[in-house]
Amino acid sequence: MMSVIPAFDIFSGRYGEKGIIWLGAVARLDDARARITNLAEKQPGAYFVFNSDTKALVASIDTSPPLRASESERAKGVA
Repeated sequence: MMSVIPAFDIFSGRYGEKGIIWLGAVARLDDARARITNLAEKQPGAYFVFNSDTKALVASIDTSPPLRASESERAKGVA
């Protein structure tokens, strides 16, 4: 029997930004969605699922606390 390569890679961070961290891979999209939801509940932040077969973002969640106005300006480089 051939082993199946998991198609759904799970990352912490925001898709397209630097500093993302690969957390693992699973074979089913439902499992990937459940995993990022569980991760986001335990450790607030941004997580996403990337389908390595189609090269597409297929799910994401962001439970990061909202930035205050002064933090938002600093993040944008205004302050």
